[in-house]
Amino acid sequence: MQLLPPDLINSILVVLQVALAILGGFFMALWISLVIWTFRDMRSRSRDVFAQLLATLLVLVFSLPGMLIYMILRPPEKLTEAYERALEEEALLQDIEERAQCPGCKRRIEADWVVCPTCYTQLKKRCVNCDRILRLKWKVCPYCEAPQEPAEESPEEMQPALTANEAQPEEQNWSGQEAPAPGA
Repeated sequence: MQLLPPDLINSILVVLQVALAILGGFFMALWISLVIWTFRDMRSRSRDVFAQLLATLLVLVFSLPGMLIYMILRPPEKLTEAYERALEEEALLQDIEERAQCPGCKRRIEADWVVCPTCYTQLKKRCVNCDRILRLKWKVCPYCEAPQEPAEESPEEMQPALTANEAQPEEQNWSGQEAPAPGA
């Protein structure tokens, strides 16, 4: 006693074969796409050709378990992300380096300050004609072309140069009195 006619069994087998072929084609396409995605992803994360090929072969040979292993072991950031992070760090460092500081007390100052509020060192001067802020060393205003008066000397320039006699320490004898100068 047969439950199903042979034609029905054949048609069910044909439908199953077609379904399995479609399912097999889907998994084959998934496998190939995983291999391609792995290669592209690894290429965007590393310049090392050996690492790129090794990651691709891992997924090619082991399929989904290889993909899981790759996801665990892959580099955490892409090359573009690392480059952008390096640019951000460089911009921050450049910003820190460009901050002006007072020549007298070495504290941070703003670019438009005329006098340091901490040590009162003159940082800039005002134009005698247009009253704009100028650098101390400028002899003419770039805005109105007015000649400028000589600026007051900066703290470094105010210290007089030592003469040859002042540069040598005075000699003292054992009694604590100054020794006579040589040749005197």
